[in-house]
Amino acid sequence: MNKISIRYSQQRFTKEQNEAIDWAYSVATTLHEGQLRKDGQPYIIHPVAVAETVAEWGMGHEAVMAALLHDVVEDTGLTLTELSEQFGDKVAELVDGVTKIRMSALPSRPAGDSARQEASNENLRKLLLATAQDYQVILIKLADRLHNLRTLEYLKPEQRQRIARESLGVFAPLADRLGMGQVKAEIEDLGFKYAQPEDYVRLVQLVRATTRKSAHYLTLLKHDIRQFLKEGGIEDAEVEGRQKHLYSIHKKLAKVNGDIDKIYDLVAIRIVVPDEAACYHVLGLIHQHYKPLIYRIKDYIAVPKPNGYQSLHTTVFARDGHITEIQIRTPQMHAEAEHGLAAHFYYDAHKTSAAYAKGQGAGRLPDKLKWVGQLTDLQQATEGRSEFLEGARKELFNDQIFVFSPKGDLYDLPEGSTPLDFAFAVHSGLGLRTMGAKVNGRMVTLDHRLENRDVVELMTRREPSPNRDWLKFVKTTAAKNRIRGWFRAASREANIARGRLALEADLGAWGGGRIEDVAARQLADALDALHYKSLDDLLAAIGEGSTATLPVIRRLFPDAGKPASVQVVKRTEATGRILVEGGEELPYTLAPCCQPVFPQSVVGYITRGSGVTVHALGCSNLPNDMERFVGCRWETLDNASERLLCRLEVVAVNRVGLISSITGTIAREGLNISFIRSDATGPASLVADRVEEVKVSFAIEVRDLFELAGVMKRLEQLPGMISVRRL
Repeated sequence: MNKISIRYSQQRFTKEQNEAIDWAYSVATTLHEGQLRKDGQPYIIHPVAVAETVAEWGMGHEAVMAALLHDVVEDTGLTLTELSEQFGDKVAELVDGVTKIRMSALPSRPAGDSARQEASNENLRKLLLATAQDYQVILIKLADRLHNLRTLEYLKPEQRQRIARESLGVFAPLADRLGMGQVKAEIEDLGFKYAQPEDYVRLVQLVRATTRKSAHYLTLLKHDIRQFLKEGGIEDAEVEGRQKHLYSIHKKLAKVNGDIDKIYDLVAIRIVVPDEAACYHVLGLIHQHYKPLIYRIKDYIAVPKPNGYQSLHTTVFARDGHITEIQIRTPQMHAEAEHGLAAHFYYDAHKTSAAYAKGQGAGRLPDKLKWVGQLTDLQQATEGRSEFLEGARKELFNDQIFVFSPKGDLYDLPEGSTPLDFAFAVHSGLGLRTMGAKVNGRMVTLDHRLENRDVVELMTRREPSPNRDWLKFVKTTAAKNRIRGWFRAASREANIARGRLALEADLGAWGGGRIEDVAARQLADALDALHYKSLDDLLAAIGEGSTATLPVIRRLFPDAGKPASVQVVKRTEATGRILVEGGEELPYTLAPCCQPVFPQSVVGYITRGSGVTVHALGCSNLPNDMERFVGCRWETLDNASERLLCRLEVVAVNRVGLISSITGTIAREGLNISFIRSDATGPASLVADRVEEVKVSFAIEVRDLFELAGVMKRLEQLPGMISVRRL
């Protein structure tokens, strides 16, 4: 076998570091002796290629050594302990990180889609956590994936498809978030070639036809630009043409119904000048000679993309009226646009040879890539693997938007984010106090979907007052965790007191009084059924809003059909129909196990896809899932029962038509309002405006607490509603 050598710039390392790399190469060659790749070549070709890429990216000697040794633990007999003893802890840690990320590892036995998805999710979790622990791991893994994609043709078709799809779905977005545009483009084009081979061939033929026409045009345009830049005093500009990579064209074609003539950046001119001031000078010269499309001028120097990308973009009517995109940047901006985090290593490595020799080049992350380290915070803040993955996918792999504060500060958020996500991105305390928002000067609801470049103004209260319903629409994991954390961290004693008041207020309507008056055995059974260790735990849960009073009362008084404060009219004749709690016309069936008949007390159980199953109260076949119980009663011909008078208080943002909305909602439920009163609570503290809250108190007549719960739920859904509570 011919000797294979690793080619890299040895001048970048000290003599001792070069000797360590040679030793790692020698050990890897020996351990992989006799192993072949699918194309029949010696296996050592792969780790050598990965190491050369890592060295080209400017990473340290330990990363190069780890790249050479990244497969020895899994594919040979060498253990991590032995690796650490021979090459040091750092190299062993990097190899261990890369070894744990086996993205294509799937169950050896045949498995369905769910098993494959579970394996994929677990591998993604390992990838992200390894990245968080040492971000050099992901660069080695990207180099590993690049070489595998370059030699993918030798695998079986189904293996090619799986690896290609995985590369498009995970590694390309990750390279993009790391700002590594060149790596992203190559991963996407190679993945596209094998994931969608027919579309790939079709697009290659389409682009080939347009490329012939564009090459001559670009040559003439570059000459023109160099000429007028020189006349304008820009002597040392690099003017190059570039063609959009294939997968990016494929995605854009989907947005323009396949019309390639509508893709204005199919080919583009890139101008590299020495400094930032020259960038703006060049932009002015370009616009003097070519008329710009105003809506396509983008200043990513003043407002960088979330991954740190910087450049000036303009689209102009250039030579012969051809619409052409022109990008203007400095050499460092260009390096970072192409290589991202790898460029950070390279620039730091070459500041001083002494700093590089000490490994300081990779010692810190630039601010624009701090999200890599935040993966650890995400893992600690989330409660399980699925929640961590959900958060990571949203934060890292969804399309990003960037929005502005009124002062012009830039914040990047996942696509679909709301003003509340923005508020928590600014500061968690601000998010907890948010009560309203304006987007581009217009009042919006807190669940409004933000768009790219929106300007968001927030209106806040003096004190935190989050709403649990926020969890239904906020997108960012940080916002969700902070909202949940606030409710968990709320004063336990205050929650116990609040829970006691709420429970005893409702107990009075059901024939009870103080909670201590409930029989000890009865209370113990209720706590056990509801999975609470003590009465204080239950009261705290009611106080913080995670448990409602109605399920608790049902457990305490399982035989009570109606509140004691409502006179029960003796019914001797029934219609045979069941009325479900809240008055909603839900489909129901009588349970065949107990076959309830009037006047037996009944209870409903919500079943998936079958509406409500009505059981006799006490039926032995009733499931234990209290969350899915619903109140039911027999409909009778006698409707003369007394009604329960309940006082409610709502607090809302004062607006035109508020009282009308409240009374209209109650009227649609067929309920009578006994009295109503409105009081302004005074102005709240605002960030960008002043908004007045109003308190509305009223009394309504309801048949029972089931009907009361239904109308309260509908009132909570009204626009601008802050709170609804029973007095």
